[in-house]
Amino acid sequence: MKRFTAVLIVCCLAVSVPAQGDWVADSGDKVQVKAEKAIAAFRERVTRTEMYFEQAYAYAIFPSVTRIGFGFGGAYGKGFVIEGNSVVGTTKYSQFTSGIQAGARNFSMIVFFKDQEALESYKASRTQFMGQSGLAFGTVGVAGTPAYNQGVAMVTLTKFGIMGEFTISGARFSFKPAGQ
Repeated sequence: MKRFTAVLIVCCLAVSVPAQGDWVADSGDKVQVKAEKAIAAFRERVTRTEMYFEQAYAYAIFPSVTRIGFGFGGAYGKGFVIEGNSVVGTTKYSQFTSGIQAGARNFSMIVFFKDQEALESYKASRTQFMGQSGLAFGTVGVAGTPAYNQGVAMVTLTKFGIMGEFTISGARFSFKPAGQ
């Protein structure tokens, strides 16, 4: 009977532990509250992200990234890296673009890390070069990788803007551990 009770308690505790992606923002931190709202928007409007929330080792959430481009352009946003149910650091995203582009938009972005190795690579803050094309109008526009690429999957959700583009870019993600 004692063994059964112990197993029952362990099972109840295991069920009560929040699943990956069930992070709760510090209500006193406005940026964390915005990040929590952005996560809710991804889950509601981009249902394919649910599997990433369930399977990812960690993720970076950028509640607001602003991008402007007219021939040359750039983007910038700040966010948090969440591992399990804890904020393990802050992160910044900056991008320089060149190509055929015109417009401005504001979007939320989430970067999912498949495993610890992908997260550690992200923390190293390496610059990445990529090509992109897309079209966003008003609040319509969702983009992202359909599967993990080198352990990372990225999804954006347009909040507002008008932008058309066919560009090459350099993007940099920086990471600062919590408490620094």
